[in-house]
Amino acid sequence: MSYRDHLEAQKKYIQTKKEARALKEERLRNPRPPKLDPPPAPTSKLLVLGVVLLVVLPLATLAFLFPLNVPVKGSQEGLTVWIMGTEEEFMRIKNWLEPEILANDLEWIIEHVTSRQDLVDYLSLGLQADLLVVESNLAEEIYLNQALAPLWSKRENGPFEDSFWPMWEPQPFRKVLGWIIPRSGHMEEARHLVTVLRQFAPPFRP
Repeated sequence: MSYRDHLEAQKKYIQTKKEARALKEERLRNPRPPKLDPPPAPTSKLLVLGVVLLVVLPLATLAFLFPLNVPVKGSQEGLTVWIMGTEEEFMRIKNWLEPEILANDLEWIIEHVTSRQDLVDYLSLGLQADLLVVESNLAEEIYLNQALAPLWSKRENGPFEDSFWPMWEPQPFRKVLGWIIPRSGHMEEARHLVTVLRQFAPPFRP
């Protein structure tokens, strides 16, 4: 670059700085109103309707399949026994229990609960059991939460033995299943079935 070209470049640089300074001073003397962002585009009604349907339809489907907070009704529609155990335990107890129910002209529905989590899930859906067959440890937990009714009498706050009837004698290193009556179920009908089993049914053989 020649010396003349260098001078021209310097002149242009100085002129540019002068113009920038003048523009800045002009803005300080006459500030422009703040530039507003354009208003957001209105939300499409079809989009809102689509979002609502996506939220409501699954809930409506669940409410149809699992009516929340609607307990299982007893009396003529059939009371419910839940048996919590393995598939083999469930089938053995069911095959022992069904003939006694039929022989005494009773109306009970026998359901299988595979685990404690299933039991919690059923209860959270508002389903209720009128009679339960569960492990002794779980029965004692429910008893300590004051959620069990006594089996043989209506005495309140009785010992745990009044609320749990084992199906076989306890043995070392072996779980014990037994009968309990939840307070949320039909306690009178459940006591009647347990009394019938106690007096007339042959002992259950695991």
